[in-house]
Amino acid sequence: MDIKKYLDHLNQEQHAAVTSPRQPLLLIAGPGTGKTRTIIARIIYLVEEYKLPPEQILALTFSNKAADELKSRLEQTLKERAGRIFCGTFHSFCLTVLRKNHELVKLHPFFSVCDDEYQQTLIRDILNRRAIRDVHQKARAVQLAISNHRLKDKALPPFSSSVFQEYQRHLQRHHLIDYDQILLLTLELFENHQDVLEQYRFLYQAILVDEFQDTDKIQYRILKMLAEKHRNIFVVADDDQSIYSWRGANPENIRQFIQDFRIDEIHFLEKNYRSAQPIIEAAQIILKDTDRIEPEKKIQSVQELDARLSAVFFDTEFQEVDYIIKKIKHWYQEEEIDFNEIAVLYPQHRMGEKLASFFLKERIPFQMASGRNLADHPIMKRFLLYLRLIRDPSDTLILEQLMLLELGEHLFKKIQQWAKQKQISLKKALNEFAIHQYNSKTVRNKLQTFIGNLANLINLKSFFKFDQLTREIINNIQSLQTSYLKESYRLLEMVSLKKEKYLFSDRRKIWLYHSRPEICYLGCQMLEKALGISVHALDDEKVVHVSKPDLVLLLEPFKNEPVSDFDLPLYQIKGSARQGSLTVLFRWLQFQLQTIDEKIFDHYVVFDLETTGNNPHRAGIVEIAAVKVREGEIVETFETLVNPQMEIDPEAQQVHHISDKDVQNAPTIDKVLPDFLQFIGEDLLIAHNGYAFDFIILDRYIRELNLKKPRNVRYDSLIMARNLFPNEKNSIDALAYRYKLDTGTRHRALDDVKVLNLIFRILLKEARKREIFTAGEEFAEYVALGNFLENTLNAREDRALFQVGLNKLLSPFSKIRRVYAATFAKDDEQLLNDLHKITQLHNLRLKDYDSNQEFFDRIMQMSKEYSKMPVDQAISEFLAFISLMNTQDNLEAINAVSLLTLYAAKGLEFEKVIICGMEDHNIPSSYVYRDDEEDDRPMHKKLDEQKRLLYVGITRGKSEVIFTLVRNRFGRRHKSSPFLENIRPLVDIKTFI
Repeated sequence: MDIKKYLDHLNQEQHAAVTSPRQPLLLIAGPGTGKTRTIIARIIYLVEEYKLPPEQILALTFSNKAADELKSRLEQTLKERAGRIFCGTFHSFCLTVLRKNHELVKLHPFFSVCDDEYQQTLIRDILNRRAIRDVHQKARAVQLAISNHRLKDKALPPFSSSVFQEYQRHLQRHHLIDYDQILLLTLELFENHQDVLEQYRFLYQAILVDEFQDTDKIQYRILKMLAEKHRNIFVVADDDQSIYSWRGANPENIRQFIQDFRIDEIHFLEKNYRSAQPIIEAAQIILKDTDRIEPEKKIQSVQELDARLSAVFFDTEFQEVDYIIKKIKHWYQEEEIDFNEIAVLYPQHRMGEKLASFFLKERIPFQMASGRNLADHPIMKRFLLYLRLIRDPSDTLILEQLMLLELGEHLFKKIQQWAKQKQISLKKALNEFAIHQYNSKTVRNKLQTFIGNLANLINLKSFFKFDQLTREIINNIQSLQTSYLKESYRLLEMVSLKKEKYLFSDRRKIWLYHSRPEICYLGCQMLEKALGISVHALDDEKVVHVSKPDLVLLLEPFKNEPVSDFDLPLYQIKGSARQGSLTVLFRWLQFQLQTIDEKIFDHYVVFDLETTGNNPHRAGIVEIAAVKVREGEIVETFETLVNPQMEIDPEAQQVHHISDKDVQNAPTIDKVLPDFLQFIGEDLLIAHNGYAFDFIILDRYIRELNLKKPRNVRYDSLIMARNLFPNEKNSIDALAYRYKLDTGTRHRALDDVKVLNLIFRILLKEARKREIFTAGEEFAEYVALGNFLENTLNAREDRALFQVGLNKLLSPFSKIRRVYAATFAKDDEQLLNDLHKITQLHNLRLKDYDSNQEFFDRIMQMSKEYSKMPVDQAISEFLAFISLMNTQDNLEAINAVSLLTLYAAKGLEFEKVIICGMEDHNIPSSYVYRDDEEDDRPMHKKLDEQKRLLYVGITRGKSEVIFTLVRNRFGRRHKSSPFLENIRPLVDIKTFI
């Protein structure tokens, strides 16, 4: 590429920084001054001018969102070479180092990272066991003391020290590390293993760091060790935006860097390309008298825009909310400002939560960056608990949290009490409680289904790729989602395809043909999103590029058929039920998305026990039978009576008709069980109600006889039946009756297992069919738009899928509508109106799109990136990735107002910004005025940081910033912020009447 032409787009300050020699450089870059462009240009300059191999460049940012933007923009210029550059957060880099060198720091190969909530839960658990009062408050103090001890070398008080030791033992036992340990263990690795440090010094010959003011002492030491030999380090910082001292960030690292790397000249970026000058001036006044690297530094706007700054006073919060809603509607309707160009910022989460409830009522689309990260969302939290327990079934802390969510507090407390009374583990108490006759049948079924779902997922984990496991978890947590497709799938018919499932590889391209470019475009987009691979539009000119092994999907006949050895004429499955091209493509896609692989169940053993009673913890075995199945056919049987050496209950005799006399000469279990274990070998072991009965008895006898526990993966067919038919009877008798099966001599073990095998094959077929029919709901909006464009809504399946995808298509969360409109020069508002008209014409039900579904879509999309890894590695790395996400990573590119804390707004920009809470003790926060063990900095230091926080908020706005103040907020009288008084001359003051 022509590097000189690229450099021509930089201003003088940016150009000087980008083209500087390969030596330590400090760039102080104010808000909106083009620092990301400068970092990208520097990387390109290193590659093109200095001929540095891309894999020798380490670019560190402080959010995944920033890293993704960096990668995306580098790809535009460097193409595939960009993928060889490490662009990521500091913690993700350190995690990569630790995974590669896990043995040297005594970590398990598949260690994972525990998030803040897990740390808090663990510390609270330790405190509870020590009968400490006020555990929530004390847990936070202990966690902070531990972090300060590690990152700031502060001594641990004796009590915190003893808690810390127990905390560490728990993490080690469960192969976990916490957020701080990611850095500490990396530092330890580099300090204790010089050869490893030298490898990374040699590997990364250029280091670039963004948001350097947010690094802590440990991060700085790691950076210094990596860069002190080659000294090719490019650091971008802005001390005016240093707002994270309370969590360990050390802005003094800037001065330390100047000293350690002997920086003679600091580079400055001072031209602001974002905000109008009045906004910049107001923001800079806020910083007056703060401690700055360059006190006289001035940011100058290059935008010749009229800007408005105003402050509005209210008596009540309701007046404030009413004003904000009207203002946003005015901007959107009168000034044609898109919702995604508007942000409401606030100092406390609860302000945003109140706004969110009113936005919902007023139907204003919004997205909220609340909590620490994506894992804080209730749906993601539930999913992650399942995943964490699958990773480590012995982690009682995770089991407790999952039980509380899935079973409810009342039932959870009962099980906890049971464990306490009997002095047994929570896991054992759960299993006992699930079969105890004291509980109603409804409660027992609920508990047994919960246990069975978990056990099936844990046991079958190794059979799945990670994205398949993810989908299976989501499918099993039925209560989590509102599924429009599950409500409509009975309107779909089974389709007959020449070959259902295809293997995709990098060596095999996928082509799609339709004569209408917009239909072909929608189809390509849908497949790329769903399969995570490139899909190419086929036409007369491109046909020469098709290779014989390529897969060609034909939505219409193509004149040059056959095109490849793998042509798939999908148009042939059109009929009276389905006419839409996107419908037939979607139906094919559903087969590709299925997770139930019938090969998992090619080899298995079904077994059944007849017993002396119905208590699995005491009952003896009177008969045991099993069938060995290969590819659906029974190839071998096992059957024997067993002398239980105890009396058979009369109730049990009435069921299986085996008397004490029948078994008196039978072999005892110690003779039978070794033969049975040899028969089952290592096959998948299936039982009906196994987790609540058969598996418990089998394990009990294996323990009593001191036999080696078999390694079989286990599966309970009752759980599959309950998931398929949640409100129906699912015993073997009920299922046999439902499917009209000949049951033979029911309740004799061999007849039972033969019937159960037939039932299991039918259930498997039903589960696969239902999974196929309900797969891919997140992509139904593509089908809805395609069917609308082709006007095929009179066909039953086309209309059903249009209904399924319509709610998302009309919502701000749509992934395709606005993109389609922009690509084909259509007016999005007109498209929306036309979609509403067609909805009314066909009398279709229109619901608000359930944004919770968006979380499932995001989970599925993220999971695809880990599916090439072994599943244990994928689980560990996915959990670590989620633990490292921050609030900005929650935000999506949708047309919605952003509700953000001032902290979460950093790095973002908006046309219009409203800053709520401009009262003293909110901005600045009340903690500034308190002597606080958690933050022992002097008051002026804390006050300076609050000024910088407001500076960050103000400089998010391009053309308008509005401050709002409420005299009576949270039930207390408030004065206006002293910061507002400093900028009064620049602000239009209004009082709400």
